[in-house]
Amino acid sequence: MIIQSKKVYFEEKLQPKQIEIKKDSIVGVYPYGMFKVDKDYKDLIIMPGLIDVHNHGYDGKEANTADKAWLDKWTLYLPSEGVTSTLASISSHPKDGLIKALKNIGEYIDKYNKKGTHILGVYEEGPFICSGKERGAQSTDYQIIPTKKVIDEFNNASNGHLIYVMIAPEMLEGDYSVIDYCVSKGMKVALGHTGASFEVCADAIKHGAISFTHTYNGMKGLHHRDPGVVGAAMYFDECYAELICDGIHVNKYAANILAKTKGKDKLILITDSVSIKGLKPGVYKDKNGKSRTISKDGVGYITGTNTLSGSCHRLNHILDFAIHEANIDFVTAMNAVTINPMRMLGINDRGLIKENYKADIAVFDDRFNNKATYIDGKLYK
Repeated sequence: MIIQSKKVYFEEKLQPKQIEIKKDSIVGVYPYGMFKVDKDYKDLIIMPGLIDVHNHGYDGKEANTADKAWLDKWTLYLPSEGVTSTLASISSHPKDGLIKALKNIGEYIDKYNKKGTHILGVYEEGPFICSGKERGAQSTDYQIIPTKKVIDEFNNASNGHLIYVMIAPEMLEGDYSVIDYCVSKGMKVALGHTGASFEVCADAIKHGAISFTHTYNGMKGLHHRDPGVVGAAMYFDECYAELICDGIHVNKYAANILAKTKGKDKLILITDSVSIKGLKPGVYKDKNGKSRTISKDGVGYITGTNTLSGSCHRLNHILDFAIHEANIDFVTAMNAVTINPMRMLGINDRGLIKENYKADIAVFDDRFNNKATYIDGKLYK
C-alpha cells in the first residue's frame, strides 16, 4: 500500500512525499507522485502516530482498575485522537487494587493487545509521591516509599512491563539506590509530585533520573533565589520534560518558555487524561469514594476544590493548542508527540516516518482534527 500527501512530516519538515507500507512497517519514503497510490491525502498532514506516555484513562475508568473489557475499549478509542502508542499510567490507589490492575495490564499486553493502540508498558506515576501540597490530586493515604522490593513487586505483577517510574526524590532521604536499581532494570525514572530542592533533583539526576512529570504541575516552582523542581527541569539539558499544554494546567506563555528551554528534542506533550475524559459535565465518584467534577468548559477538579485532577483532553487537541495558541515552535511540538517520548523510553522502532519503522501513522487537517489513523499498517479511522 502507498499513501501520499503534499504535507508529510519527514525529517522535521512538511514535505510532499509518498509512504509505502508492507504488513506492519514502512518500507519506503519516495518523492510525491513517483508511484501510483492507494490513497492521496492531498493537503492533509501525514505524520507519525501520536504517542501519549502519560495517559490514565477514559470513559469512567482508569488503568488503576483496568480489566480486559475496558482495555479493549480504550485501545480502540485512542486511534480517534491519532494516538498509536501509549502507556497505561497508574497513580496512588490501594495497593491490592494496583497489583490486580497491573496483572491485568501485563496479561493484556502479552496476549490481547492485537488491535488498536499499542500499550507499550506501564507508567507508575504513583504511589511514590511526596507528602506535601505538591501531591496534587493524589492521596497520601496510599503513598508508598519506593524500595527495590516494591519496584520488583509492581514489575512482576505487570509481567515485566513496568518501564517508566515517577519518584518524589526527597522521599528517598539521600539514598538514591532505588533509582540506580530502576535504571539497572532498564526502567526510565521521572521526578514528580515533589517539593524537592534543586539540589536534591540534581542528585537524583546524577543517579539516572531523566524526566520530569507534567512540568509545573505537582512540583516546587521556580523562584530566583530557589530554582526548585521547575528550575531543575529547565536547567538540566539531558532531561526530558512532560507538559500538559492545554492552557488550563499550564499558562500558554509558561508552556512556551518551557518549550524554548527544552528545545526540539526534550519536550514531551501529554494528556494526563483520567476517567472523566469523554464524560459529560457533572460529578463522578469512583468505588473508593474519590469524587471528581467536570465543569461546563470540560475541566476536571477534585469535587469541592479548585485542585485540578488530571485532564479530559485529547492529545491531538493539545498539539493544536501548543502550535496555534502557545506558539510553540512547530518542530518542537511535532517531535514532542512523536519521536521525543520514544527516545526517552529507549524505543527505536516508531515515532518517525522512516524506512523499517512501524507503520503507525496519523493524518490530520491543519488544526489537527484526526482524519485517519494507521496502526501496524491497518486503517482505523
